[in-house]
Amino acid sequence: MGAALMVLVSAAPASSQIEEILPTGDGPAEEDVVRGPVSPAGAFGRSLLVPGWGHFASESPSRGAFYVAAQSATMWMIFKSASKRRSAERLREVERVAVKSELRLTGIQNPDSLRFLSDSDPRVQGWDDLRETRSQQVEDWISLGVFLTLLGAADAFVAAHLADYPEPLTINVLPGLGPGEVEFRLSYPFGRIPGRWE
Repeated sequence: MGAALMVLVSAAPASSQIEEILPTGDGPAEEDVVRGPVSPAGAFGRSLLVPGWGHFASESPSRGAFYVAAQSATMWMIFKSASKRRSAERLREVERVAVKSELRLTGIQNPDSLRFLSDSDPRVQGWDDLRETRSQQVEDWISLGVFLTLLGAADAFVAAHLADYPEPLTINVLPGLGPGEVEFRLSYPFGRIPGRWE
């Protein structure tokens, strides 16, 4: 009981000290704080779900269009390579059946012998090599797709961080007042750009 009373007594001055330290409204109000169009984590998550979504949400449409095009082309190549692999598997099976038929005509009837001899036939092995090549291509395209997805998400994360930065340094080259003169004008905006998020 005495310990609990001591904790309550010692907590009272601490809370009054905290109130003195806290600002009394001198800083900007929550609604006055300028924020980018989307949070960096939100842009990252959006780009993981849909290619380019995080870029479009953070007002970087050209970068978003690049990732949409790159990831769409990668997906198309995955499907195309998988289709070619399935075709190679079908043609291998057709060739294997043809080789088995030829072996049966020579008098070989044992199923294990037919399987072994047909699989070791050079024509079937050629289709095996093609099937392996197509499988490797599918794996390569899937790896590229995963890489582009992670790269796009990381790029959207950075784009969301940079969304509220001012415009970059601009250099204008103007004709001078006299003959052969050239005027260079450098401009760099300091502070908040008026009207950008209003």
